[in-house]
Amino acid sequence: MTTNTLTKVDTKWETKKIQEKTAHILAVVNLAAFEVLSKVSPEAVTEFQTIVRKHKVEAYKAMGVKTPLELVKAMAETEHNLFGSVIEISGDDHKAELKYDSCAMWTAMEKVGKFTPEQQEKMGKNFENCSALLAKELGMTGTTVMDKDTCIVTFTK
Repeated sequence: MTTNTLTKVDTKWETKKIQEKTAHILAVVNLAAFEVLSKVSPEAVTEFQTIVRKHKVEAYKAMGVKTPLELVKAMAETEHNLFGSVIEISGDDHKAELKYDSCAMWTAMEKVGKFTPEQQEKMGKNFENCSALLAKELGMTGTTVMDKDTCIVTFTK
């Protein structure tokens, strides 16, 4: 006869490990979703992105985001706290920048996906498009400048 014992699991991971695991799991989910949806149709990918963006917009609005500076602050805090990204922000209520010193989600997706340079370029273009559409839905414009070492997203109202 065996006896089942219940053991309460305590949080023992350091913040850095939590962030790395969170980024990794989200990267796996995103890449799997894109892989499957890409086989269905380009429209399915667009619909998925639209639904995700809708929820992001709702979350930022619930946080009280109305200006470019509020948006970059909310984005930076969220990405740093959840994934460990290192981000610098600057600007004011009319124009603000989000400068990635390191993007934990990008790093996790690179590790999981093992992308070719062409795939990385496509991912970068997708990120630029998503940032621009997010900005538009918040009544702003969004532009992204990306090279191999830097990514700067600028929001203007």
